[in-house]
Amino acid sequence: MRTKKAFYIMISSLSYQLVYALIGLILPRLFITVYGSAVNGLMLSIRQFLNFLNIVESGIGLTSITALLKPMAANDKDAANGILSAAKLLYLRAGYILVSFIALLAIFYPFLITDQVSYQIAFFLVLILGGNSFVDFFIIGKYKVLLTADQRVYVLTNIQIIGLIANLISYVILIKAGWDVLLVNGIATCFFASKSILLLAYVKKQYPNVSFKEKPDTEALAQRWDVFIHQITGVIVFNTPVIIITIFLGLKEVSVFTTYNMVFSAITLLVTSFSSALFAGIGDLLVRGEKNRVIEVYNIFESVYYALIAWAFTTAYLLILPFIKVYTHGVSDANYIRPELAILFIAVGVISNIRVPAYTLVNSAGHFKETKYRALAEAVINLLASLILVQMFGTEGVLFGSICSYTFRTIDVLLYASRNILNASLKPTILKVLTNIFLSLVAALPIHWLLNIDPKNLFEWFVYAILLSIWNLIIIAVGNILIDPKMSKSVLQRGRLVFGRKEAEEKLML
Repeated sequence: MRTKKAFYIMISSLSYQLVYALIGLILPRLFITVYGSAVNGLMLSIRQFLNFLNIVESGIGLTSITALLKPMAANDKDAANGILSAAKLLYLRAGYILVSFIALLAIFYPFLITDQVSYQIAFFLVLILGGNSFVDFFIIGKYKVLLTADQRVYVLTNIQIIGLIANLISYVILIKAGWDVLLVNGIATCFFASKSILLLAYVKKQYPNVSFKEKPDTEALAQRWDVFIHQITGVIVFNTPVIIITIFLGLKEVSVFTTYNMVFSAITLLVTSFSSALFAGIGDLLVRGEKNRVIEVYNIFESVYYALIAWAFTTAYLLILPFIKVYTHGVSDANYIRPELAILFIAVGVISNIRVPAYTLVNSAGHFKETKYRALAEAVINLLASLILVQMFGTEGVLFGSICSYTFRTIDVLLYASRNILNASLKPTILKVLTNIFLSLVAALPIHWLLNIDPKNLFEWFVYAILLSIWNLIIIAVGNILIDPKMSKSVLQRGRLVFGRKEAEEKLML
């Protein structure tokens, strides 16, 4: 059953990422052309500040999910309800703190962008966009914990897809109608927040024995402060680039950065859908002490994931600049055509994603305390390097700072997972990485040398994208099969379980 649940999670997550990518494609273009690059940069900058404030979550979600795995595997309803009640209590406390921080941000953020956008617009936009965080903490958080631990997070994902589509439709209609930017965002936020009604109805029907009113077992979440440190470092690493660019370079440069980042974030979310599908499943195997299966699943996971990275970023390398040219056609208030940014974003994406399989394993094993100082080191490297290099190289310097920190942490996570969890050599991982880098070069260089990719519109770009995606997929997939046929056979066998008989699934369970 775990294999099919992982498959459902992966499919729903992929669907979510596709819808999210579509929204990321449509809305920024609308905001840039209707309201200008400064307003687009303003919205994206505010969202990064709000993401930064989410550190008040203080590891509640991840710790609760990890703590729930054991009682759910043992069908201990009382213990599970105690943990869920603790999660609810801690989310409420964090929510009150978050509301206070959002209010302070609304007051002081406009001073960072003086003379770029009016104080009133910035003030109210912070409050409106902060509404989604309010819903996440006070309503959705505790249910996400339950569904993730039970490997049914695909239900929440499907509900979120409905919310995103409603959000997109409202945005497009209101922007085209020429409504004020504050009203547009306010109405769209209400549509997106309405997803909580569907979630409440599902949980009430499917989990009649679940209670969030039992005595909270906060001791079971003792690791949350260790997880909190990890989340702080994650927030610093992933969100400070936009904050630093806002402060030192202005909102138009934020718009340029986030236009590129929109593409690469979509790619990362697409490939990491695979890891989110396996998180609870691997954790369940670790709780049950099935070490051999953990190693087997991890090796398959790693092989498929690295092939996905190679395919995704090879395709991005060939198509990113043609896309930016088409996407920003007619926009002249900022310089969006920056080949150096494209290369640096690809480097950041590849380096950061190489560690995802090992990082998933570390999180599934609950090794938060053991690795917290390593995560802090990454954040310090990222922040210091970015602050120094932004002065010399601008936006490119911020990306150089990210490359420095990601390189350190990726090497560290790979070594930690192999030595402390798998007790295995790192050589197979290194071989997989080098194999896929080689195959990426084999796929990309002939296209780069022989084909001039110059689409005149998005339709032409999509034609190029489809053809080049197929080409890269063939080269990378066939190359991996030829180089490692034994692992390819294991991947194929695992895939068959998703559609096979129940008896076969139980024989080779995830």
